Amino acid sequence: MQVSDSLPAYLYYQGEGCSCEVKTWRTKYRSKDQYENCFIALICGFLSHNIWHRGGCAVIFSQINREAILVSTLFHFTLCRIIRYCMLYYFFFLQIFQYLELRDWLNCAEVCCTWKAIIQSGTLWSQINFSVEKDWITDSTMKQILQNYRPFVIHLNLRGCTSLTWPSLKCISECRNLQELNVSECFNVTDMMVQRLVEGCPCLLYLNLSCTLVTNKTLRELSRNCLNLQYLSLAYCYRFTDKGFLYLTTGKGCHSLIHLNLSGCTQVGVCRCLSAISLLDARHLSDVTFKAIAEAATLKTFSTEGNNQLSDVSWKALCSSSQGLSRLHAAECPRMTDTSLKSVATLRDLHYLDISLCHKVSDVGIKYLTEGSSVTKLRELNVSHCSHITDISVMRIAQRLCKLHHLNLSYCKRLTDMSLEWLSGSSICSLDISGCNIQDQEIRLRKLILAECVYITDIGIEKLCKNVRDLEHVDVSHCVALSDPAIRAISFYCTGLVTLRMSGCPKVHTHGSRYLRELDVSGCVLLTDRTLRHLQRICPPLCSITMSCCSSISKLAALKLQPRVKHWEHSNDYPPYWFGYNVGQIVHPITRPIMTDDTWDVVEK
Repeated sequence: MQVSDSLPAYLYYQGEGCSCEVKTWRTKYRSKDQYENCFIALICGFLSHNIWHRGGCAVIFSQINREAILVSTLFHFTLCRIIRYCMLYYFFFLQIFQYLELRDWLNCAEVCCTWKAIIQSGTLWSQINFSVEKDWITDSTMKQILQNYRPFVIHLNLRGCTSLTWPSLKCISECRNLQELNVSECFNVTDMMVQRLVEGCPCLLYLNLSCTLVTNKTLRELSRNCLNLQYLSLAYCYRFTDKGFLYLTTGKGCHSLIHLNLSGCTQVGVCRCLSAISLLDARHLSDVTFKAIAEAATLKTFSTEGNNQLSDVSWKALCSSSQGLSRLHAAECPRMTDTSLKSVATLRDLHYLDISLCHKVSDVGIKYLTEGSSVTKLRELNVSHCSHITDISVMRIAQRLCKLHHLNLSYCKRLTDMSLEWLSGSSICSLDISGCNIQDQEIRLRKLILAECVYITDIGIEKLCKNVRDLEHVDVSHCVALSDPAIRAISFYCTGLVTLRMSGCPKVHTHGSRYLRELDVSGCVLLTDRTLRHLQRICPPLCSITMSCCSSISKLAALKLQPRVKHWEHSNDYPPYWFGYNVGQIVHPITRPIMTDDTWDVVEK
């Protein structure tokens, strides 16, 4: 058989072995370009006449190598061009086949051996859609496909394939890498089938069982085997009951579930026993959703965060329907206003309230809260970053919330020393006033956080410690005006001190407390190896030491302390720029970087 009239070569076929003889044309085409062009044309002839299969490549290259013995220099680059051409040929057809359906693949595999080799490579079989051929596909065809390509199958769609039976469906359980399975509208799927499928597919992330006849037994098997399942659709499945959901919550699986579709499941009862809902980072849920939640359940705990859709309407509906709400976490909800707090004030048993980063809350809202029904019940209140709150609100909190133990006022910029005067006689035992414009004042506490209060001095700390001798946990990190007298006052007066954090205090040289268990001196650049010799005397009870960015403490000295404590951390790096000083010398005190939108802003004091 002649390959091409324009080629000075002929190809002969002898059975399946494709033994061929290429007549030489070296004497006719002596130049390098003519040689290369003829070889490329010859390869095109082989490919177009279906020779590139079952070792055909070896046949071609064996013939080429015979010629290359005579003119090896000319063929060196020619062989590389041939290989690149063959790879391009394979890739080109692979891209075309990806746009075809299942039956087209099977038909193309019968055209020629080249196409068959490409289709059988496994690349095309990661996503198989039997749904488009549901009226044509048979058990034998599906069984053959899944057995041949089971390592490659990741996505499998069997929607509406009612003609398939168990002998073919059980092959799905052999696809160990399967991640997505759709058997919706397959009325022949039973609980036993689903059990076998989920046992054999441990990587399953997506499962669509809508419009099937599954029961509570299926939900039980899902809770046992589907450890990674994220999407589950049970839409229009009428045969399971409320009991099935108990399996989903009590089993070891389905804890990663993100999406659950129960559309049309009218047999599911209203969750009147639901007592807690957490919708953290649910930024797109609107008032309509929250009103529906309020009507469906009586809650004890509700948490949401970062939602800019919820208005006063949502909080009014929630507080009206769940009067027994005891924990409410509503951080970073910018549309919460004083009117919302008026609704919150009607709750009779509120113990915990977090409205941090709700910038529209002002003194009026705090007034509603302190005159509400839970003034004798509230134990913990977080109003961090509520910039409109002033000393008046702190006065009302101190006077009215008689059972309050934990109060977070961090970064409430309008607060002054007057706030601490009001709190000095209150029931509060834990106070966070980080980032406030508080100076030298005193208050009775066990835990005190004064981080980044750059105006507090040694005198203020000494006065505080004289009157607050029960302090156990103190955080004066980045109070850059403090020096050794302040730390000595803390150690001398607060003899029961357990935790001391003073990272970013560049003027500090020494410290000590006989009951100290946890110490953070990161960024204290004036501390030396001598300090560590003092610390060795209080190990134990000291069991945690952090010395990051302590450039004057040597690694050798720090390592001597390591065996004496459970937690040890040390580095000689210089403090970062937001510590507010350069190699031990204070420049302009600045706060930590603050995240605004997608950029970091550094605010100077």
